[in-house]
Amino acid sequence: MIKYSIIVLLEEPGQDFPQYIKTLYEIFSRRNEPFEVIIMANGLRGYLKNILTNLHEQLTKFADYEKKLRLFALPTRTSQAVFLNAGFKESSGKIIVVCGSYLQITKESLGLLLDSFDKETDIISPWRQKRVDPKLNQWQSAGFNWLVKKITGSTQHDLSCTVKICRRQVLEDTRLYGNMYRFLPIIAARKGFKNKEVKCDHFQERGKTGIYGVSAYVGRLLDILTLYFNTRFSRKPLRFFGNIGLSFITMGVLISLIVLVQKIFMGYPIGGHPILLLAVLLLVLGVQAASVGLLGEIIAFTQGRQIKEYNIDKII
Repeated sequence: MIKYSIIVLLEEPGQDFPQYIKTLYEIFSRRNEPFEVIIMANGLRGYLKNILTNLHEQLTKFADYEKKLRLFALPTRTSQAVFLNAGFKESSGKIIVVCGSYLQITKESLGLLLDSFDKETDIISPWRQKRVDPKLNQWQSAGFNWLVKKITGSTQHDLSCTVKICRRQVLEDTRLYGNMYRFLPIIAARKGFKNKEVKCDHFQERGKTGIYGVSAYVGRLLDILTLYFNTRFSRKPLRFFGNIGLSFITMGVLISLIVLVQKIFMGYPIGGHPILLLAVLLLVLGVQAASVGLLGEIIAFTQGRQIKEYNIDKII
């Protein structure tokens, strides 16, 4: 039985990628436990031949390395969650180690993560220290993690790091889609899995430096709001949309009463009155919001039986 399945989410292959895979082989070979390396290339079919050639040059010293290595290519680019799920279906290890396109933490820190993964832990992730990326990127990362903590109540400090180690059951019982992979520790903890965060030394960082486009920030904000909704209201959407609808209806009724009082006691004309139009708009929006919540309740009721909402810790 394979113990470790290392799933490498390859999105931007650098020149040091073969050396990176060699480092992973060295780390896991020293543990004397059966492992496999699954490389998921995200829309990189044109690079596969070069990748395989370079990997062969780096890994020839490892016995039977070809039996432990598999490479899959997705024809078009997709989200991390999608090609992580694809890689997970091809894996067979009891413990899943997810890594990105490059080594984000030091070799020693990865070893520390593996050593810290005890029987009482279901998922573990690094909290990068001694950051090597530009200060502006660090501030943006800190702001993102702070916002997630404030909105969701999470205690995670570094959701941006791709590296995660978890038991197979975590990914089996957790539904990931879109850009939700970065929030895996929070989603898993919500399902009752035991989460741990370990301080690790930062090693490498790639990607854009400086200010991102507006769409990137809007996308992250929407991801956080999606996380908030899914972790708190996915089984009771009427409470979320019902509260919004009730607020709109209440404001609409109050404004309508004010207009009515002005008409009866003060003789103000209300035909075409802008505030009356606002009241009608609020009432309509309130009814629509409540209707969306009711529709969500119907969907949750009919489809909810197919979704496992609990995790059995022990059988005594």
